[in-house]
Amino acid sequence: MNNRTITFVAITILVLAGFGVPRAQAQSTHFDIELGYQWVDVDGDEDLYRTQINQSTGFVLKGFSLNHINSSGDAKFADNFRIDASGFGGNPAGRFRLWAGLGKIYRFRLFYSQFENFSALPAFANPEIDNGVTPGQHTWNRDRQTLDVELELLPNRVVTPLIGYRRNVIDGPRQTTYRVGQNEYRLSSDLEETEQEIYAGITFKAGSFFGTLIQGWREYEAKDRLSLAPGEHFGNIGVPILGVDQNIDDFSRSMTSTAETPVTTANVQGKIGDQVDVALSYVRADLEGEASSSEMLSGSLVSFRINRFFQGLDQTVSSRTDNPYWRAEGRFKVHLGESVRLDLGLEENHRSLEGWSLISTLYLDTLNFGGHDPQDIQDLVNAHNGYERDDQIVTGRLNVDNLGPMVLWAEAGYKKTDLRLSQDVSQIVTPGGQQGIYDRTTNILGAGAALVFNKSRFSVDINNESADDVIVRTDFDNRLRMRARIDFTPAKWLRILGTAEYIDTSNGSSGVGYNATTDHYAVDLNIEPTENLSFRLAWDDYSTDTRMPILIPQTLSPAESIFSENGTLLEGGLLWRISVVTLDLGYSTFDNEGTFEFDMKRAFFRIGVDVTDHWAISADYENNDYSEKVLELAQYDATRYGVYLRWHR
Repeated sequence: MNNRTITFVAITILVLAGFGVPRAQAQSTHFDIELGYQWVDVDGDEDLYRTQINQSTGFVLKGFSLNHINSSGDAKFADNFRIDASGFGGNPAGRFRLWAGLGKIYRFRLFYSQFENFSALPAFANPEIDNGVTPGQHTWNRDRQTLDVELELLPNRVVTPLIGYRRNVIDGPRQTTYRVGQNEYRLSSDLEETEQEIYAGITFKAGSFFGTLIQGWREYEAKDRLSLAPGEHFGNIGVPILGVDQNIDDFSRSMTSTAETPVTTANVQGKIGDQVDVALSYVRADLEGEASSSEMLSGSLVSFRINRFFQGLDQTVSSRTDNPYWRAEGRFKVHLGESVRLDLGLEENHRSLEGWSLISTLYLDTLNFGGHDPQDIQDLVNAHNGYERDDQIVTGRLNVDNLGPMVLWAEAGYKKTDLRLSQDVSQIVTPGGQQGIYDRTTNILGAGAALVFNKSRFSVDINNESADDVIVRTDFDNRLRMRARIDFTPAKWLRILGTAEYIDTSNGSSGVGYNATTDHYAVDLNIEPTENLSFRLAWDDYSTDTRMPILIPQTLSPAESIFSENGTLLEGGLLWRISVVTLDLGYSTFDNEGTFEFDMKRAFFRIGVDVTDHWAISADYENNDYSEKVLELAQYDATRYGVYLRWHR
């Protein structure tokens, strides 16, 4: 029985138990459950459909809610609890929440989720795409499960102890590629990754101040086992190199990673007099990790790195990482008058990363390109590198309200970054620019205004950031953002939402020439002519253009990297309640032009009928049509039908 089935059975038992409990007059229980069966039919690339949507034929829990309150004062286990769940069954994501409490004795919270992560894009890492072979050679099919449990004792007291546990598990297979010698081979991988944390702390109240102090201990462990994929002995390059056919007869690799991280978090909020609101926070995490891997392979290979043929490879890697991090932040709201407020923000954070690695590579049974000098060759790399980064951020914003219908604000601030980068000589592949001391200061200026009357609001704002230096090529030396928004209700039955936004980012430093612009416009109409009838119409246009000079790696000749996208969304929907019948339908189309051109259309229809005061039946239909303009293989037309039964009380 899989996890989904176990969870579904557990929910069912809880529902039946809740129904069977006799309820006194001082108790109330409300529940709502909707479940059914759906059919999914995909015409086209099923792997691409699973990558983007990943719904499947089968039973599905649309939603479940159980809320019980006992106000009689004689509850022994819980005087209130609530359960919510959704998504289990034919959907890729399921969620389960449980809250329970008993007066001033305890509060308990549990959250569980599971998600199927699937990716098999037709053209990504696919040397056989021209022959119609899909998907690519980088795919994965992994499941993620999270669990979060917390218990508070003596809630709402001056001091409330708490303890909790978190767990995050990712496992499953994937396909990847590996280059060895002068060839590339497809590998199969099986990953088991677990991160868990136990923490304890307190919440407290002292006068007008309250806050939390929590200490956690986090552990991480990952094991990844790789082997040669079936039928991949000869790799992607099917031609001889220096007259030798390259192939791998046997391959195995095992990688293990572990890490321990104590985590401290603290925050305090409160008021100083009637004029100042204060929020302070601090977090510190000190990661220490180790990783090791061992790899063995045999075959017939060529290496230009050692200028030899070789018949086998035995490699071991040992590494250690230290990654301490801390962040301190303070937020202050100072009320200078009835309609004037000053917001101040101070933040400082520090992160450092230091790593050490020893790589031992033993080439077995080597011969030089003349076929002579048989010997084993060992290559050792001992690298030690790291960086330290400090950021200081100061922001201030002046807000002026009650100027008739007018609201004004202005803001200023700066961010200062100090980066010290140290690279081991064995890790540097190009001279210059990979180690040193870097300082960067970014100044921020902004202002805005709004008109507020009745239920409508019109606002404009402008923000400009300028930096005195750049560290990496994609850093900006100037970024300008202008935005206007409208929330207009000219009548009770009509609401108009609109957005216009422009962003310009540039880096004019010598030899960089990075520039990016973004235009965004959107209009959303909500029309409700009657209490039982509503319409929604939306249009959204988003375009971006990024340009940067580059060097082509094969020839080192200059060229310009251009990334341009222009996406347009059109969407409409209707919700109509006619007596005991509810109709919900919608249609949307998204068309993207530019570097990556694709079309996506979605149509949806749902009808529900309230058979009695407690029972309802419904059916829905959904169609998703996706296509890419360059690659004909990357398309699908998927249809989903479902029928459901709802019981609420």
